[in-house]
Amino acid sequence: MNLFYAKQTFTGPYLRNLTLYVFLALIVGVAMGYFAPEVSRTLGGVSRYFFMILEMLILPVIFMAVTHGICQLADLSNARRIVWQVLLYFITISTIAIALGFFFGFIIQPGADTGIRLAAVSPSLPDQFELDDQQLHTFLYVNRHGIFLSFSIIVGILMNFSKRRTRFLNVLDQGQQVFYTFIKYLYFILPLIILCNIAYGIAVYGVDTLLPLSKVVATVYLADIVFIVVVLGLISYVLKFDLLRFLINIKEEILLVITTSSSKAAFPLIFEKLESEGYSRKILRFVIPLGYNFNLAGACIYLAVACCFLVQFYQIPMSFGDYLWLFVIITFTSKTASGVPGSGFLALIFTLNKFGKIPLTDIALLYSVDRFMNEARSVTNFISIAVAGASISKIAQRRG
Repeated sequence: MNLFYAKQTFTGPYLRNLTLYVFLALIVGVAMGYFAPEVSRTLGGVSRYFFMILEMLILPVIFMAVTHGICQLADLSNARRIVWQVLLYFITISTIAIALGFFFGFIIQPGADTGIRLAAVSPSLPDQFELDDQQLHTFLYVNRHGIFLSFSIIVGILMNFSKRRTRFLNVLDQGQQVFYTFIKYLYFILPLIILCNIAYGIAVYGVDTLLPLSKVVATVYLADIVFIVVVLGLISYVLKFDLLRFLINIKEEILLVITTSSSKAAFPLIFEKLESEGYSRKILRFVIPLGYNFNLAGACIYLAVACCFLVQFYQIPMSFGDYLWLFVIITFTSKTASGVPGSGFLALIFTLNKFGKIPLTDIALLYSVDRFMNEARSVTNFISIAVAGASISKIAQRRG
């Protein structure tokens, strides 16, 4: 039986109680980070290797989901209209998210009069964010998710012209089942990964790091909350579904995203959860994988606020044209923040490199609190992606 056809959420008593295990891991991780900091600092690589493995498994799933979704769109009489609706929706949401980030950056002024002493906050970046021009401008590395997604779309379109299309769809179904089984068993060690991730964060950064930069963190959180409540709330109101009930229904997946700092951690779960709520399987297969690259509202807000912070911190004179150009750059670089922990900060580095007016000298300043903003960024990305799947499904059902 194909997992996409199941009407219950993903398998077994362990995963049904995953929220409890994650909560316990969170408590133990905080305690361990506080009382055993030396041991906790050695755990930083655990979650990094876990997400390397998870990404290796999820990328083929995205390929199969997008390709299958493109193939199935050909069976819908209004397929072309759905594609344009999805593109328009993603562009509109990204534009609103960036504008919202700039708005709160201008109003709250998180980078003005901080009183920050740079040496006391964060002296350097970790190795994975080393500012090496050769690494940063490696096309395949920066755009790996977009290239993979583009390849998936091309294959899906070509398969619609193949006589073996039906057989190909069956192979994709079976392939997804195999990969979901692997991912399901990988989730058995997820509480341990969360424990290590939280313990490392508390030991290395601690809550004290938040204090000098609390204003920029608060700005990101406030903008994210307003986006979810007002923007997504308005969308749900227009399309006549209850956003609060919707969020309660996906609370397990949201908790998973918060504790792992990765929206991709909940990628396999959200399909079945939304399908069990009556949303179109064909639409979800198309919209959600695309959303993980093109509907990253949390990343858009974070990049806009972070850039405002740095402009104000360095007192850089900016014209309207400069902000407009920065807006365009964020529109593209936000697409590289594709759900893996730390990818949002890497997208910030890409943004600053492309923009050129903001120095990268003290970028470690923001990295010291990036962990605190990563949760908000990932959750906003995830909720925005889930709402997009529900919204496009509602629109298609209404007009189909």
